[in-house]
Amino acid sequence: MYREMTLQCVHAPMNDTIDVTKLPIVYIRTHTRDTNIQFTSVMAVKGTLRIGIDQLNLSKTLSTGQNFRWKKRPNDEKWIGILDNCHVITLRQKSKMIEFELLNDENVDKSINSTYIETRLRNYFRLDHDIDNLYSKWASQDDNFAKIAPKFKGIRLLRQDVLENIFSFICSSNNNISRISRMIESLCTKYGEKLYSFKDNSFPDIHQFPPIDVLANVNVDSELRLLSFGYRAKFINQSARHMMEASNGNGNQWIDQLTKMNYEDAKRELMSLPGIGAKVADCICLMSLNHTEAIPVDTHVLQITTKHYLPHMQKVKSLTTQRYNDIGNFYREKFQDHAGWAQTVLFCSDLKQMKANK
Repeated sequence: MYREMTLQCVHAPMNDTIDVTKLPIVYIRTHTRDTNIQFTSVMAVKGTLRIGIDQLNLSKTLSTGQNFRWKKRPNDEKWIGILDNCHVITLRQKSKMIEFELLNDENVDKSINSTYIETRLRNYFRLDHDIDNLYSKWASQDDNFAKIAPKFKGIRLLRQDVLENIFSFICSSNNNISRISRMIESLCTKYGEKLYSFKDNSFPDIHQFPPIDVLANVNVDSELRLLSFGYRAKFINQSARHMMEASNGNGNQWIDQLTKMNYEDAKRELMSLPGIGAKVADCICLMSLNHTEAIPVDTHVLQITTKHYLPHMQKVKSLTTQRYNDIGNFYREKFQDHAGWAQTVLFCSDLKQMKANK
């Protein structure tokens, strides 16, 4: 299909006055397909976080078991992940900055610009906290922290989406980081809305984390078992149903109420969900509910604690409720504000992959 258009061309200094009615008319012929035309955004939403690697180390923050959806693309060293369960983001670490780009900008509100994404990233990585001051404070309170801190700079405590964080850590029971990541991706691929596809097929499609009402469907248990979730399939389905039933069918209302609770009440409420014990509840409180006093304690943390701090507990083989609370209180008394963040640094420093790369 051809269409004729008229153009009037103007070439004159900016201050000259021109009578456009006397200009020659130029006819051009354009060709368009007789189909719907889809327009994509001209200006990419991208920018930089002016922060050095010692202030935010992406590898030490994103690959150590806080969040399970960030993936590093080997061909260009970009991290790919989802912000606020809707924005597909790439991050690339430089020595003095982090480059970011919104990939699915054509699918979001046009008011979403680079300033907005930067603000959300600053919130996600808690860049409102001076990490140098925190590290210095913790080092002054603990000789062991002072020893490991220079090799493990830039470890940030993430502020995550509550819903995703809850179900991710339900999957973490008796599991490892790589397998948890695969489970979360299969969950999102099966039940979540597609957010972005890579044209060159260089990376799997990116999907939203599914809503509560979808996970509460009666078929989810059996379907997830076919995806090798094992007993965790039941916990996911039953927890989603609990959220729906406890809030008259509005699971998001249950989440909203949870975010308003203090640490003790939030932990107790989380432990009412199937498959969530004290350690998983503390992970969620720490990483998505802003309770930085929460101390998740597992056998790994127990080993760190007995090796460096409480040698009298070395013969402990199991974590009773009392022992669990004693260890948490020990770290809270030692590090005070943001004790959970300090303990996260200690935890990351003891991971095998971190020891290999330090």
